[in-house]
Amino acid sequence: MRLFALLFFVFVASTTYSQQVKIKGNAPDYANEELVFYRYSDYISQTEELLGRFIVLPNGDFRCDLSINETSFTFVYLGVHRLYLFIEPAKTYTIVLPPREDKTEAQRLNPFFREVEIHAGIKGADKTELNYLISAFDLAFNEHFDKIVNDAYARKKSLPTDSLVNAMEQQFMGFDHPFFSSYRNYRYGLLYQLSLMQKARSISDSYFLNKPIQYNNPAYMELFNLVYDKYFIFFSRTEKGSAIFSNITDNRSYKNLKKTLSTDNVLANDSLLELVILKGLHDSFFDDKFSRSALVAILDSLYRSTKIAEHLLIAENIRSRVTRLLPGFVPAPFELYNIKGELVSLNAFEGKYVYLNFCTASSYSCLQEFTILEKFYEKHRKVLEIVTISVDRDPNDLKLLLEQTNYQWTFLHYGNKPDIIKDFDIRAYPTYFLIGPDRRLLISPAMSPRENFEIQLFKVLRSRGDI
Repeated sequence: MRLFALLFFVFVASTTYSQQVKIKGNAPDYANEELVFYRYSDYISQTEELLGRFIVLPNGDFRCDLSINETSFTFVYLGVHRLYLFIEPAKTYTIVLPPREDKTEAQRLNPFFREVEIHAGIKGADKTELNYLISAFDLAFNEHFDKIVNDAYARKKSLPTDSLVNAMEQQFMGFDHPFFSSYRNYRYGLLYQLSLMQKARSISDSYFLNKPIQYNNPAYMELFNLVYDKYFIFFSRTEKGSAIFSNITDNRSYKNLKKTLSTDNVLANDSLLELVILKGLHDSFFDDKFSRSALVAILDSLYRSTKIAEHLLIAENIRSRVTRLLPGFVPAPFELYNIKGELVSLNAFEGKYVYLNFCTASSYSCLQEFTILEKFYEKHRKVLEIVTISVDRDPNDLKLLLEQTNYQWTFLHYGNKPDIIKDFDIRAYPTYFLIGPDRRLLISPAMSPRENFEIQLFKVLRSRGDI
């Protein structure tokens, strides 16, 4: 009942106070293309949340309405670029898109490719408009930031951080915009932190203790993530924090962990303490210092006990991110088209084991393993279905391959759900997973057919009493 009440509160809060933002412009380069605007659902897990999508008209005109309840950082992927802007409720923005530059095939398939960040130009914006202010400030800040970093690496004893901050404030302090003022303040904190003029404890006292938490201010959250990076590990090395490992691994107790961390004076505020625990849990999932099952148990306890809607959302996002590919958990659902234009879902194979793989028709490794999979499928098709998801840009490449080879297992194209690459964290082709008849992951990732997967499958079937 309490969980329902929390979820209801989140729903009401997100719908009651939302206001429309209008995004429009003209970009003939992007005619007939779909543009999708996102924002971060939270800045700890950096889960992307869809804000709005639209098709650019043949003449290049576009218009989209986005719903927000506070100033938000939003972005859209445009080929090799990621265009971003800050939007405020009930405002209209006529934006300028960069010249179109699509990704090459190598860039598209490279999971480590990072788009070039571009701050959107806004037609008719004056010098008091938020994006104009932040763009001008960031330009000055980045120049000083580079100097501070270079001087710090050169181990200069005296860094001119105070004078640089004062110089920037003289330039920008006259603009009366609460978000911009806060944005500047936390950017300055980043300079002080990186220049080591203030230690993390001092930064925490100055910028976070008993201060309002600004969940959607990227400057606040960037500094927060830096100050509290791997906080569990660092605090566990102190006398007060020595119980952290037993709190997590042995006791799996959120209550005990919270009690231990509350002995750190910089976390005297309960809301900040809970946010730091969420950050610590998130970081700990990726450093292998703690049991993952123990971390999930503590995260679930925090989820059930929190009274803060934002923390409920962050906990959900972290749990989804860290468990979606763990053995024993159900992976993200999907429904993709085959070459006949039929939608096929993962649930269609319930009752069978599924050997799921991601490939491209242009990958030599994939093509080699298809010949092995052909024999493997003939041998095990009574208990196992092979599902190959093609990430080729053009679905006709997959169609041509199947016409030439007549492979009999299930082939699907990722085109109507490109985010499936992120859902399964695909970093190389081919990548394999073994999914059980109950749709839960059994081996993640799984071995390829040339890496003795057949032996592993035999062990799984025998352990589960299926042979």
